Amino acid sequence: MAHGNRHRLNRAIHPAAILAAQLAVSPTTLAAQTVVESETPGSPDLILADEPQLRVGILDGPTEYLFSNIEGGVRLEDGGIVVADEQSYEIRMFDARGRHVWTSGRQGEGPGEYGGVRLLRGCPGTAITVFDWHLDRITRLDRETGNVIHTRALAGTGVNPYGSPACPPNGDLVFVGWPEREWDSRLARVGEIYRWEMAVSWEGDDGVVTLAEGIPGTERRTYTEHGASMPLTWGKSLAFAATGTGVWYGSADDYELVHVDWTGRITRVARWAGPNLEVTGEHLERYLSAYLARYDTPAERRRFERESWPEIRDDLPERFPAYESDGLLALPDGSVWVATHMWRAPRKELHLLDPDGTWVRRLTIPARSNLLDAGPDWVLLLERGEFEEQSVAVYELVERSDAG
Repeated sequence: MAHGNRHRLNRAIHPAAILAAQLAVSPTTLAAQTVVESETPGSPDLILADEPQLRVGILDGPTEYLFSNIEGGVRLEDGGIVVADEQSYEIRMFDARGRHVWTSGRQGEGPGEYGGVRLLRGCPGTAITVFDWHLDRITRLDRETGNVIHTRALAGTGVNPYGSPACPPNGDLVFVGWPEREWDSRLARVGEIYRWEMAVSWEGDDGVVTLAEGIPGTERRTYTEHGASMPLTWGKSLAFAATGTGVWYGSADDYELVHVDWTGRITRVARWAGPNLEVTGEHLERYLSAYLARYDTPAERRRFERESWPEIRDDLPERFPAYESDGLLALPDGSVWVATHMWRAPRKELHLLDPDGTWVRRLTIPARSNLLDAGPDWVLLLERGEFEEQSVAVYELVERSDAG
């Protein structure tokens, strides 16, 4: 994964500081970094306990327990959980027994209103932190009541997140910004695949610092002669996670993550031997079956397979990304859960790297679930039922041998 790495301050900071910050890391410094390679996990594989410790969400019943589009969940220290539902623009809190405590939010642009909701994990203090991706602002909610404590617009601060930012333990924001050369697709031919170049930055008291740049980001395909493009199906993208010592990031080309400290210096590179990334006929058949399930009659399915499937199939890549674009989840001790690509296998595989980057655990979860939050021995999952009803559940993790 070769790309530039230097840290750069925004224009609001003194020019002399900018010049000093733009000096590239020397080859000698780069050569001194630690590379950690793992062939297998260092500890036995994990699975979910037979039953969850807590589940919230039902098919029919009181409104506060009905979810339509869960876009985030956080487990609190006391065992309670907070859930963000995008369709209702609501943040809901439940206690450790699954009882509803409060609901906050609605659609709009005023205080306590949202155009899009994401929960930020790991932010210090007791407040619940919400990122509104549509209005580009941060809202902090009182944990006891759900009332708004503070709302901060990001416009004009130099923070322009592409996707959700992250909170390191010190409370600053880490984010991947929109690429400065977003419109390079106009130079690409119709049907050509290319990748944005992106950067990882953080906002501290003194402004915005770019920790690493020139990283291969979102993989896109140009589909008009005017340069319009869309993200590639099963395409690679930049993923990152903030820890107390810095940021882990990777381009998903392979099972590799780079760690930079808060000065922008690469300190570690983690590489591990994850599953094969080749897209096989079995994967294509499974993807086709998911499409065909949307149609009610054999005639509709045959028509789709004849008229639409060949183009969809031919546009798929030959290799999967190594992990999801939002697939890195940092723990308080600096360990990181890595969610491998969701279509690679019928059951999803997650890998736990310790703070040094060593692969220590492997966990499998059901295909119709998504990781929302986790610790070293528990996970909070989004689950989907037979009728696509959504719920969240906390599971203890047990070693496979212990489970029989």
